Amino acid sequence: MIESKIEFYHSKGKLFLGIIFSLLLVAFGTLMVYVAYIGESILFFILALFIIVLFSFFSVANILKMNRGYPYITITEEYIQLDSFTKSEVTIYFTDIEYIKVSEASYQKIIEIDLYDENDYFAQLSFHNKLRLFMNRVTGFSLFTISPKSVRKQERSNLLKTLDYIIQQKLNNEAPMIETAQKQNEKLDFMEKYDPTPQVNRSINRSYFLKSYSYGFIIFALSFILFYLLISKNDDYLFYIIVSFIFYPFAKVLIDLLVGFKLRHRLDKQKGVTYYFEQLIFMFDLFLFHVSLFIAPIGILFLLIRFIVIRIKR
Repeated sequence: MIESKIEFYHSKGKLFLGIIFSLLLVAFGTLMVYVAYIGESILFFILALFIIVLFSFFSVANILKMNRGYPYITITEEYIQLDSFTKSEVTIYFTDIEYIKVSEASYQKIIEIDLYDENDYFAQLSFHNKLRLFMNRVTGFSLFTISPKSVRKQERSNLLKTLDYIIQQKLNNEAPMIETAQKQNEKLDFMEKYDPTPQVNRSINRSYFLKSYSYGFIIFALSFILFYLLISKNDDYLFYIIVSFIFYPFAKVLIDLLVGFKLRHRLDKQKGVTYYFEQLIFMFDLFLFHVSLFIAPIGILFLLIRFIVIRIKR
C-alpha cells in the first residue's frame, strides 16, 4: 500500500537569491579580512572569518537544495517531515503538535509549530539539527518553523490549507486530512486565522489622547533637558516646546491613521531584534513633536470633519 502524502518543494527563485546574497556577504567578509590584516585588528579579523564561514555554509546549503531537488516539506496522514533525505531531516508527528501560529521576523511571515514537549524533541535530534535549530530556542521561536515564501508559489495555497486541516482534525477529530485537503478549493486567510497578535486598534478616543500626551511628555522632558537646560536655555524655545506638547496629539492623529497604527502593529508582531526600528520611530516622533504646531491644524480639521460625519450618520 502506497502511503498517502503531499510534497512541497523549495522555490528555486528564493534559493537563487539566497545564494547571491550569501556570496555577496562572503565577498564582504573577505574584504573585511584584508582590512583587518592591514589594520592589525584581531577582533575585526575574527568577525570577518565568522561572516565568511557562516555565509559560505548558507550558500553551499542553498546550492545543494537547488541541485538535489528534494522536497522541503512532506505531509502524510501521521506526520510532517522537513528537509527530507538530508542531514537536516526532522519528522514531527501530529500527536506531538499542540498548535501552530503565525509570527513575523524581519517582516517575513513564518509558521511556528508548537509542540507539547519541545525539550523532549530537541533532546532526540541529531547533533547537526541541534546545532542548526539551537538559535530558534535562544531567540524565542518554536523549535520547528516553516517559511511559506520558501515554497514554490503555486504550492503555497495548498500548503496553508493542508496545515489548517491538520489543526482542525486535531481539534475536531475529523476524517483523514490529506484526502480532505486535496478536495477543498475554498480560499482561506490562513495568516490571519493563526496569528495570535490582536488586531490593531485604530480608535481615536480618550485613551488614545492620554497615551499620546504621556508619550509627548517623555519627548518634552527629553527636549527640555537636552536642548533647553544643556544647550540653549532660550525662553522662546521653552515656550515653543510647551506649545508643541499641547498640539502634539493632534499632529500625531492623522499620521497614526495613515501609517502609524499599521507600522506599530507590524513592529509588535516582530520576533527578534527591533531596536533600530524603534530608534528610527522615536527620531521621527521627536521631529513630529517639534513641527506639531504646523501639522496640528490639519489633524484638528480632520477630527472636526470626522465628528460631524459621525453625528450626521447617527
